[in-house]
Amino acid sequence: MRIVFLGSPEVVVSALKKLQQDCPGHQLVGVVSQPAKPFGRGGQVRNPAVAEYAMSVGLPLLQPESAKDPDFQNQLKELEPDVCVTAAYGQILNDAFLGIPKRATINIHPSLLPQYRGASPVQSALYEGDTVTGVTILFTVRALDAGAIICQKEFTIDPEETAVNLMPRLFQEGANLLPEALEKLSNPEFSGTPQDASAVTHCRKFSKEDGKVDWTRSAVFVRNCYRAFQPWPGIFTFLGDKRIALTAVETTDGDTNLSPGQFEFHKPTKVLLCGTGAGALAIRKLKPAGSKEQDAAAFWNGVQGKVSQYQFGSLNNESSPHCRGCFWWRP
Repeated sequence: MRIVFLGSPEVVVSALKKLQQDCPGHQLVGVVSQPAKPFGRGGQVRNPAVAEYAMSVGLPLLQPESAKDPDFQNQLKELEPDVCVTAAYGQILNDAFLGIPKRATINIHPSLLPQYRGASPVQSALYEGDTVTGVTILFTVRALDAGAIICQKEFTIDPEETAVNLMPRLFQEGANLLPEALEKLSNPEFSGTPQDASAVTHCRKFSKEDGKVDWTRSAVFVRNCYRAFQPWPGIFTFLGDKRIALTAVETTDGDTNLSPGQFEFHKPTKVLLCGTGAGALAIRKLKPAGSKEQDAAAFWNGVQGKVSQYQFGSLNNESSPHCRGCFWWRP
């Protein structure tokens, strides 16, 4: 079959490589990715990782502003694809697009569908504290992630995994399933397994504000947020009016009388212990706004004796009323 791959970020380059190098009997005839865009504070224009890879190996590349553009769809028709494979492409595909591939458009989705339909399945699994997840290759239809399942595989989530390492692992496993999926599609009678409508769940749409720590929640919940929100938006709190990113945290079994948000330095383990609504959080590294990341000992040395209360809270100081306007150290 003639294959066109649609994807953009680094985590799905593995799927493109699998189609190019390890799907004998099929021909990769084109790649579609997002256009180059300004990146970072400097605004340097960069191509997505998928586009960079396609250009580096000489694969035909299309980068439309919109997948709905008629000129782009005419270019796609000229490639005569039997199958379009999508993975984190980042654009909605309309009926006109879905009518172009002769056999099907299929998608690699990093969850055990019908669980976590939507754009943030990996983050949602970690946020909810799931211990099992998976990857699904499914037929693409107009309804969001609602197509019949072609193949699926389940995996255990390591307790130390964050979205940074779980997401590429799942897309790599999805790439490994592509030969099986294409083999099934070679049978024109194959139509997949319908999803169980009674088991459907949808992803939350996360925002920057989701990264603000609610110290009245449990330490386990805060740790789950930390795992889910790497690298974006991260988790953060405030000391007075100073925003503090928490860049390395873990739960601890030690008993503590600390109230939610109250913290102290624990010399034996060299961590900040912080009270929550249930249990204590051990903070190993922090990054105050405008400063470099530092370990807990350096942070403690900076604030010890210089704040009116060792209490993390919000910007508006709802949970630390005595800390407003407190002296802030310069490291």
